[in-house]
Amino acid sequence: MSVIWKPPTITWVKANTDGSVLNLNSSCGGIFKDFRGTYLGSFACNIGYGNVFEAELVGLICAMEYAASHNGYRLWLETDSSTAVQAFHNHSIIPLRLRNRWHNCMQLDLMVICSYIYREGDCCADTMAALGKTVTSNTWFQTMPASLSIDFARDRNGLPNYRFS
Repeated sequence: MSVIWKPPTITWVKANTDGSVLNLNSSCGGIFKDFRGTYLGSFACNIGYGNVFEAELVGLICAMEYAASHNGYRLWLETDSSTAVQAFHNHSIIPLRLRNRWHNCMQLDLMVICSYIYREGDCCADTMAALGKTVTSNTWFQTMPASLSIDFARDRNGLPNYRFS
Protein backbone atom coordinates (compact mmCIF):
# COMPACT_ATOMS: atom_id res chain seq x y z
CA MET A 1 0.00 0.00 0.00
CA SER A 2 1.33 3.45 -0.82
CA VAL A 3 1.27 6.05 1.94
CA ILE A 4 1.46 9.71 0.95
CA TRP A 5 1.75 12.71 3.28
CA LYS A 6 -1.03 15.16 2.48
CA PRO A 7 -0.75 18.89 3.16
CA PRO A 8 -3.33 20.69 5.30
CA THR A 9 -5.96 22.98 3.84
CA ILE A 10 -4.94 26.56 3.11
CA THR A 11 -5.70 28.11 6.53
CA TRP A 12 -4.15 25.32 8.62
CA VAL A 13 -0.64 24.31 9.68
CA LYS A 14 0.12 20.61 9.97
CA ALA A 15 2.45 19.27 12.63
CA ASN A 16 3.53 15.66 12.26
CA THR A 17 4.84 14.29 15.56
CA ASP A 18 6.41 11.08 16.77
CA GLY A 19 7.77 9.55 19.94
CA SER A 20 10.62 7.12 20.36
CA VAL A 21 12.03 4.96 23.14
CA LEU A 22 15.40 3.22 23.18
CA ASN A 23 16.70 1.56 26.36
CA LEU A 24 13.99 3.31 28.44
CA ASN A 25 15.21 6.72 27.21
CA SER A 26 12.38 8.50 25.44
CA SER A 27 12.37 11.37 23.00
CA CYS A 28 9.97 13.03 20.63
CA GLY A 29 10.01 15.32 17.66
CA GLY A 30 7.88 16.99 15.08
CA ILE A 31 7.80 19.08 11.95
CA PHE A 32 5.49 21.94 10.93
CA LYS A 33 4.42 22.47 7.30
CA ASP A 34 1.88 24.68 5.57
CA PHE A 35 -0.59 23.95 2.76
CA ARG A 36 2.21 24.07 0.18
CA GLY A 37 4.35 21.65 2.18
CA THR A 38 6.71 24.50 3.09
CA TYR A 39 8.99 23.88 6.06
CA LEU A 40 7.94 26.15 8.93
CA GLY A 41 10.15 24.68 11.66
CA SER A 42 10.70 21.52 13.63
CA PHE A 43 11.52 20.40 17.15
CA ALA A 44 13.27 17.61 19.00
CA CYS A 45 13.08 16.82 22.70
CA ASN A 46 14.93 14.42 24.96
CA ILE A 47 12.36 13.40 27.57
CA GLY A 48 14.42 10.97 29.61
CA TYR A 49 12.82 7.98 31.27
CA GLY A 50 9.44 7.08 29.80
CA ASN A 51 7.38 4.75 27.66
CA VAL A 52 6.29 5.04 24.03
CA PHE A 53 2.79 6.33 24.80
CA GLU A 54 4.18 9.11 26.99
CA ALA A 55 6.71 10.02 24.30
CA GLU A 56 3.92 10.23 21.71
CA LEU A 57 1.85 12.44 24.00
CA VAL A 58 4.77 14.73 24.80
CA GLY A 59 5.30 15.11 21.05
CA LEU A 60 1.71 16.32 20.67
CA ILE A 61 2.04 18.58 23.72
CA CYS A 62 5.27 20.14 22.41
CA ALA A 63 3.67 20.71 19.01
CA MET A 64 0.74 22.55 20.61
CA GLU A 65 3.07 24.62 22.79
CA TYR A 66 5.28 25.56 19.84
CA ALA A 67 2.25 26.33 17.66
CA ALA A 68 0.83 28.66 20.32
CA SER A 69 4.17 30.45 20.69
CA HIS A 70 4.40 30.89 16.89
CA ASN A 71 0.81 32.15 16.48
CA GLY A 72 -0.46 28.90 14.96
CA TYR A 73 -4.18 29.31 15.48
CA ARG A 74 -5.35 26.37 13.33
CA LEU A 75 -3.22 23.33 14.05
CA TRP A 76 -3.67 19.93 12.46
CA LEU A 77 -1.73 17.37 14.48
CA GLU A 78 -0.86 14.10 12.79
CA THR A 79 0.72 11.13 14.55
CA ASP A 80 1.34 7.44 13.99
CA SER A 81 -0.09 6.64 17.44
CA SER A 82 -3.80 5.83 17.33
CA THR A 83 -3.86 5.75 21.15
CA ALA A 84 -2.47 9.29 21.32
CA VAL A 85 -5.23 10.43 18.94
CA GLN A 86 -7.77 8.91 21.36
CA ALA A 87 -6.39 11.12 24.16
CA PHE A 88 -8.24 14.07 22.60
CA HIS A 89 -11.53 12.27 23.22
CA ASN A 90 -10.69 10.49 26.47
CA HIS A 91 -8.48 12.56 28.78
CA SER A 92 -8.54 9.81 31.42
CA ILE A 93 -5.99 7.79 29.42
CA ILE A 94 -3.37 10.53 29.82
CA PRO A 95 -0.81 9.54 32.48
CA LEU A 96 -1.03 11.60 35.67
CA ARG A 97 2.42 13.13 35.26
CA LEU A 98 1.35 14.67 31.91
CA ARG A 99 -2.22 15.72 32.73
CA ASN A 100 -1.47 19.24 33.93
CA ARG A 101 0.63 20.03 30.86
CA TRP A 102 -2.04 18.46 28.61
CA HIS A 103 -4.78 20.48 30.30
CA ASN A 104 -2.73 23.67 29.85
CA CYS A 105 -2.46 22.92 26.12
CA MET A 106 -6.23 22.56 25.89
CA GLN A 107 -6.49 26.12 27.26
CA LEU A 108 -4.25 27.60 24.55
CA ASP A 109 -5.93 29.71 21.92
CA LEU A 110 -5.65 26.97 19.29
CA MET A 111 -8.13 25.24 17.05
CA VAL A 112 -6.78 21.67 16.97
CA ILE A 113 -7.65 18.57 15.04
CA CYS A 114 -5.68 15.37 15.43
CA SER A 115 -5.50 12.47 13.02
CA TYR A 116 -3.68 9.19 12.54
CA ILE A 117 -1.23 8.43 9.75
CA TYR A 118 0.65 5.20 9.08
CA ARG A 119 4.23 5.43 10.29
CA GLU A 120 5.42 5.25 6.67
CA GLY A 121 3.79 8.66 6.13
CA ASP A 122 5.41 10.13 9.24
CA CYS A 123 9.09 9.77 8.27
CA CYS A 124 10.08 13.39 8.95
CA ALA A 125 8.61 13.23 12.47
CA ASP A 126 10.37 9.90 13.03
CA THR A 127 13.69 11.53 12.09
CA MET A 128 13.05 14.40 14.50
CA ALA A 129 12.16 11.97 17.33
CA ALA A 130 15.44 10.14 16.74
CA LEU A 131 17.25 13.49 16.77
CA GLY A 132 15.64 14.09 20.18
CA LYS A 133 17.97 11.49 21.65
CA THR A 134 20.94 13.73 20.83
CA VAL A 135 19.68 16.99 22.37
CA THR A 136 19.65 17.92 26.05
CA SER A 137 16.36 19.87 26.15
CA ASN A 138 13.53 21.01 23.91
CA THR A 139 15.17 22.30 20.75
CA TRP A 140 13.50 24.35 18.01
CA PHE A 141 14.99 24.22 14.50
CA GLN A 142 14.22 27.34 12.47
CA THR A 143 16.19 25.90 9.55
CA MET A 144 15.70 22.33 8.41
CA PRO A 145 18.17 19.74 9.76
CA ALA A 146 20.07 18.07 6.92
CA SER A 147 18.82 14.65 8.07
CA LEU A 148 15.28 15.66 6.98
CA SER A 149 16.08 16.64 3.42
CA ILE A 150 15.26 13.37 1.60
CA ASP A 151 12.02 12.58 3.44
CA PHE A 152 10.96 16.24 3.32
CA ALA A 153 11.44 16.34 -0.46
CA ARG A 154 9.46 13.10 -0.81
CA ASP A 155 6.55 14.57 1.17
CA ARG A 156 6.60 17.94 -0.55
CA ASN A 157 6.55 16.33 -4.00
CA GLY A 158 3.73 13.94 -3.10
CA LEU A 159 5.87 10.83 -3.52
CA PRO A 160 4.76 7.69 -1.67
CA ASN A 161 6.38 5.50 0.93
CA TYR A 162 5.19 1.91 0.97
CA ARG A 163 3.59 -0.11 3.72
CA PHE A 164 3.92 -3.88 3.45
CA SER A 165 1.52 -6.05 5.43
